[in-house]
Formats: sequence, structure tokens, C-alpha cells
Amino acid sequence: MHGTETQRQIFDEITRPLGVDFDTGSPLEIIQEPGYIDSPVATHDFAAVALGAFGKATATIGKMRGLGSQSISVDRRHAGLVLNSIAYHFQEGWQLDISPVHTPVNNFFSTKDGRHVMYNGAYPHLREGILNFLNCIGEHDSIADATRCYDAQDLENQLSALGLCTTIVRDPEEWLAHPQGKAIAAAPVIELTKIADGPPESFLEDVSRPLENIRVLEFARVLAGPTIGRSLAEQGADVIHGRHPYLDHIFPFEVETGWGKKAAYLDYQSEYDRSLILHLLETTDVFIDGLRHGAMASAGFSIEELTRRKKNLIIVQLDCYGFQGPWAERRGWEQLAQSCTGLANIHSANKERLSLIPAYFNDYGTGLLGALGVTAAIIRRAREGGSWLVRVALAKTATLATRYHNNIESPVPITQADLEKYLVDQDSPLGVLTRVAPPIQFERTRSMSAKAATAPGSDTLNLGWDTDSSSTTQLPHRPTEIFKLKQVHWKANQSL
Repeated sequence: MHGTETQRQIFDEITRPLGVDFDTGSPLEIIQEPGYIDSPVATHDFAAVALGAFGKATATIGKMRGLGSQSISVDRRHAGLVLNSIAYHFQEGWQLDISPVHTPVNNFFSTKDGRHVMYNGAYPHLREGILNFLNCIGEHDSIADATRCYDAQDLENQLSALGLCTTIVRDPEEWLAHPQGKAIAAAPVIELTKIADGPPESFLEDVSRPLENIRVLEFARVLAGPTIGRSLAEQGADVIHGRHPYLDHIFPFEVETGWGKKAAYLDYQSEYDRSLILHLLETTDVFIDGLRHGAMASAGFSIEELTRRKKNLIIVQLDCYGFQGPWAERRGWEQLAQSCTGLANIHSANKERLSLIPAYFNDYGTGLLGALGVTAAIIRRAREGGSWLVRVALAKTATLATRYHNNIESPVPITQADLEKYLVDQDSPLGVLTRVAPPIQFERTRSMSAKAATAPGSDTLNLGWDTDSSSTTQLPHRPTEIFKLKQVHWKANQSL
């Protein structure tokens, strides 16, 4: 790849364990535009490389399917926008409201023993659980006073035992000495494992896009899991997103990660909907499980059952803390992954107070790594056959990033010119939606979401694979025009 030394190191670290030889006739170039994220962590380099590696794997699949080799480019500044793409998502010119993630609970707080903890209560039941435990109201000063009554380790232990979300803020050395840090440090950032034998999976070659006719069934919530499906859809995959109709959700995130997919209500615990899922599974290539640990397995969709029912299936699992170690079943979020691994500590060096990287670095970043893992599995399934398991985790992504904190460039703030350059408009059932344009540029095949985003559950009565929409070669989006209007409904501080 054509890039800096740091970019080449990250590329090697995320791709080497995958065991895939990429098409050498499809070169990757990172366009070295300046970053806007102010952090010593190499956020833009990571995003550009993760996207570029996914592009390399996608181009390799295209070559295997008769589309020939093609060059790939990723704009480094554009890649950084992907890490905050929810902040650049608009409906009819109005920015989608993500205020639930800015609840006062979601913050750093000092403890009795002089340490800090990070809470997450973006969903109401998590927020209420923390406030009930602390016996306080949901205002910053009240939460701070209540937190100072506890030692940090007691809070982490007791709240986690209740299924609530908190962690001690650690530095990288403390994390790597922690049992959970040790457990995930021993595994690659993308785990790719063959879990069942089967014949090599031949490709259909009469396609116009690399992932056309690849069928993906996705059960995942904010934010990493749906980013996997969205990334695959941008390269032609046929994706159905299934969500439980009555579980908590944050509407803007559902829409923003819904590009390229059918959105269906599916209660995986009901007998009728389970039969629908099993019917879809018969022709599914990729099954994404990004729900709470064990939820799909308890509903009858364990790894063993899935691979028994469908040969040569690719299964993706993702969580916060990884699948080894004492925290393997613990719930977590972006903010917690940054805090426990030392990433927030690195980012906050030389600052007056603790702060997070101002981006959904681990959420979107882990989604990009998951998409790379899927395409690597598709390549290996075609060459070796069998079923494959892909595993990614927010804390593993964060741990990797703690090794790359040599960024010294001065950030260049996002301007209206950037928005006009990097955002696109697309008609949808929700009106004109504006979003970050697909960031991977191929020489011939186009990155695009043929199906516009829509509200959760909109395709429940039209449930089935829809390969016609994935085979289009016409761009459905256009350069944005909303920022040329007099009224611009945008808040520049809508990142973490």
C-alpha cells in the first residue's frame, strides 16, 4: 500500500493474522489529507487503513468474480469523518438528534479513593439502574456527589454484577496487567477461525459489484454491528437488519447505520419469527450477531445450531470486551472501551481534565474491522470451504490504538467546504437524507447504498432478499446541496 510508516504498520497488524493474499493488481493509495480530530492517537490513520484494507479485500473478491483488478484510494480526512458519521447525518437539512448519548450519566466521575470511573446510561434502563444504585437524580453534581461515596473498584464490581455499564479509568500499563487486558492482548484484533468443514464456495461471476448476491442477516444494535452490514451493503451485499420491536433503541443511530439494508422487526424469541429467520438462514452467507452476550444462542441461534442448519456460513460476533477473560460477558460501550484500556488516558495527556477522543472511534472502527473480517472470510471460504467465525470487540480495537499515539499534526477544523465535498444527498422514505459519502473509491466499481435508509421495521411486511437493488450501477446519491442554503441546522460539537 502507498502510505506512511504508521499506516503500513497498522495495515500489517490488522491484515497479517487473516491469512489472506490480496490481489496484487489492486493497489491501495491513502490520500494524505489533514485530519480534524484533535488527539495524539492516530485516529485518521487507523480509519483510512481499516477502510483501505476492507477495500483491498473487496477488490480481491471482485477479481475472483471476474471484475478484474482495480486501484483503490481512501482520503484520510474523509476516513476520519466516518468515525463521526452520526454527527454529519441530516434529514431535510436538520441534524438528527443524538442527545440521549449526552445524558449527564455518561461522563467521568471521581471516586472516594481518588480514581475515576466512566458510566454509560444511553438506554433508559441502564441510566435508571445507575441512578437507582447511586440513589441520586440525573444531574451532574448529584451523580458526582454520590460517586464520591464509593471506591472505584467497588463501583465497577457492583454495577457490573447488576448488568450495568461502568469501568475504572485505567492507563495502558494497568490495562495490560489486568486479567481482561491480558486475555484480549493474546488474540488478534480480528479473530478469524474456521469452525466447520465444507467444500470451497464457488462465486457467481455475472455481477457488476464485488459483493453482489452476498446475503447478510444482521442482528445488532448501536453501533459497531450495524456498521459492518452498512459497509458490506455499500459494496453490493444484500443485507436484512432484524431488530426486536420492543427493545430500547436510539432512532438516529438506527437510521444512520441503516443505509443499504432492509429494516425488519423480528422477535427472535417468538416461534413465528424464529421460523422466518430460519427460512432466511437457508440462503444466508453472513450472520451478524451483535446483541447482548448469549441472547441469540438462548433463542436457538448458537454457533453450533447455525452451522448445523447452514453449511459454509460466516458468523460474526462482536462485543465490548472480547470473548476471552473474566469480562467476556460484560456489557460495554464506546466510552467504556476508551476508558478501561487507557485510550482516554493517552488522549487526555497534557489536558486539564479527562476527556474522550471526540469520535466514535471504537464503535465505527470495530465495525470497519468486522467488515474486513467478513470479506477475508469470504475469500477463504471460496478457496478453502467451510464455515468461519469472525470476532471483533471494542476494547480490542482500543487496545490496538494505544500502540499508535504518535500523531503530532495540528487538526484542521471541518468547514462548509468539507461538508460540500464529503457529504451526499439521497432521496429516501424519510425525505432527503444527507450523510457522509462512501469513503472507498474504486477505479471502476462504485461504492454506494442502493437502498436508502429508513425507519426501523419499515420492511417487515416485505421480508426477503432483494438482489435487484444490489446490482444497480447507477449512483443513487448526489453531491449535497443543503449547506448552500441560508438555513443550516448543524451543530459542530455533536461528537463524543
